[in-house]
Amino acid sequence: MSIMERRSSSDSDDTRSSAAAGEASAVVASLSDDMMAEIIRRLPVDSVARSKCVSKAWCATVSDGYLRRRLPLQLSVVYFPDDDDAAASARGKARPRFACADSAAGGGGMLRDRDLGFFPFLDVSVVSDACNGLLLLRAAGTRRFYVVDPVTRRWAALPPPSKDPRLSMLAFDPSSSSSASSRRGGGGGYHVINFTGRWRDRGGEVEVFSSETRAWALRDAEFGVPAASLSGSVHFHAGAVYVLASDPDCVVRMDVASAGSGGDLACAVAELPEHADGVDGRLAHSAGRLHYMASDGARLLKVWVLDGELPALRWRLKHAVRFGDDVVEGGRCCGGRRGEVRVLALHPEKDAVYVWSAWKLRLLEYDLARKEVTGAWTLGEGGRNRVVKTWLVPSSMYLSDCLPLPDAHVRQC
Repeated sequence: MSIMERRSSSDSDDTRSSAAAGEASAVVASLSDDMMAEIIRRLPVDSVARSKCVSKAWCATVSDGYLRRRLPLQLSVVYFPDDDDAAASARGKARPRFACADSAAGGGGMLRDRDLGFFPFLDVSVVSDACNGLLLLRAAGTRRFYVVDPVTRRWAALPPPSKDPRLSMLAFDPSSSSSASSRRGGGGGYHVINFTGRWRDRGGEVEVFSSETRAWALRDAEFGVPAASLSGSVHFHAGAVYVLASDPDCVVRMDVASAGSGGDLACAVAELPEHADGVDGRLAHSAGRLHYMASDGARLLKVWVLDGELPALRWRLKHAVRFGDDVVEGGRCCGGRRGEVRVLALHPEKDAVYVWSAWKLRLLEYDLARKEVTGAWTLGEGGRNRVVKTWLVPSSMYLSDCLPLPDAHVRQC
């Protein structure tokens, strides 16, 4: 479906098309903002972006802030196709892929691949991390990093850091105002955090890149826990990175937004509400509050919300659900990969989680209050795929220009 105008090559058809276009424009002009928003918000994000090219009037309509605020969230995933060899994945032999839903989150449909062929260094790079629709790639054996946006087909080359990283993380929050404004200017509003490997007892050296300053800042960080215990889910929100840690089971908050202002990297620690041994833990923000999700990999899922800010210790159990046979294959929920259920994301606005069902080979939206599946997406190529990360981001972040068009020029930010 597209709202673009089409014209015939013949003179008579041109006349009829011009008349029809004039009538269509008159109809469009008579629609209220609410009606226009309801029509356009039901289109895939690519069709909305293409519609900006129809005319100045269409461009103004699609670019209007009122419409942008009403656009649905875009569901995106990173996944590994047809590969069970974790060692091969770690060596970069199994290349991760990026896909977006062809319909708004909360419904269902297909997850379709985004072609990364526009990025000229794809064959010599490996994916180091991904966050909220952006990919962090590193040229193998070098300090050259790139941030790639598969939807808008933009990419940015970062200046090399001063030290070799042991671990690299990408932090991008599309909901923050600074990210939105920076993104319109080509910067993207993101951070890259490199752990240099120079550990101390309960801290270490961190090098942080900011897309706003286009520079790296070398800082010391006192994690409050042994550096080796930092593992598990990594989550970024409002300028801070949240990392799960063990020994003790806790969440560490690192304020990377202030990393360029000098001094140490500010950190805070809060114990988790429950022992995390043997569970798959995730951190996420929903309705502006930090949530902790713990799953046994099969049927049981618990969700806590933090009432307050770290280091406050006021975790409140919000949901405890047991998945039914609509999510997990009956009788085989604990019998290996076929029955695995992997909780990947929490909806940023409502009580819903997104899980990858290895049995159904689908990404499912599960309503925690109603305790039922409310959406399902399959990967276009089918087969045994393994989704590893999922995000829901504002569609409006992809509408700053017409770069989502298939024939868009590659642009280095």
